[in-house]
Amino acid sequence: MKTKKYFIISLLIILIPVFLYADVRYYSDEEYKDLSKKELLTYWEDLENELMMWQTREAAAREAIPVNEAKIAELKQKIQAVDNAYENLYARINEALGGITQDEIVEFQSQLDNIEARLDYYGKMPDSELYKNKDEILAFIDNYDNLKNQNIAKVPKFRSDFEELDRRIAKLSDDLESAKPKYYEDTHVVVKGECLWFISGYEHIYNDPTKWGIIYRANRDQIKDPDLIYPDQVFKIPRGLPTTWKVYKGECLWTISSYPEIYNNPFNWPRIFHANTDQIKDPDLIYPNQILRIPRD
Repeated sequence: MKTKKYFIISLLIILIPVFLYADVRYYSDEEYKDLSKKELLTYWEDLENELMMWQTREAAAREAIPVNEAKIAELKQKIQAVDNAYENLYARINEALGGITQDEIVEFQSQLDNIEARLDYYGKMPDSELYKNKDEILAFIDNYDNLKNQNIAKVPKFRSDFEELDRRIAKLSDDLESAKPKYYEDTHVVVKGECLWFISGYEHIYNDPTKWGIIYRANRDQIKDPDLIYPDQVFKIPRGLPTTWKVYKGECLWTISSYPEIYNNPFNWPRIFHANTDQIKDPDLIYPNQILRIPRD
């Protein structure tokens, strides 16, 4: 019986606004004075119907209050049960991680906030500045990786933070890779027992010992004899293909063109000559310290 009553009330709530309320027009005092008797009767009837509709909706809402209050109370109990289970689990995880204090959590959150701020800073850098700061950025990424390996990073509270930071760190790494110029230089610090042949053969250098000459030519300002290098010397490691070349004593266009970092083919020397006719009048005459353009198109 009660279900039937709810159904009728619900139906009235739906239908009365459609057939009555939608057609009601309220008149001002001036307009009301001008209404005919028939129009007045119709207006009163519309108002009575509208009043009945609102009274019906009010009665239904009041009758539903106890039901909704019971549902709210039930939901509060469920929420409290979930909160208690979460707190218990959190406490067990915290104990397993070595008893992390609230102060430590606050400090760790501050570190994550600083990382996010730093990512905002790097995200605004143009490519040229980004790559110029590559050593700093790589150190920053290493620091982030070390932070993730700490026990406190496993606290559930930080899971969503690390998901977002992981995404942004990956993007920063991709942006740094994309910002690499066509030609750039890394560095290598010589350790005892190394020679240019060994260094060139390292997988992270050229993975080819026969390319030792590239390292020698890039460091002729500090390597007088390619068979004699010393611990703690810091060598430039060329990456990519240079677009300029500083001439050293004894070089000619044929020799320069033969270098693997230039064209790896001595017969391509005319390309260098034609690109530098403003400073080379005779292709057989070039001079130390001249800076030659190396065409790459």
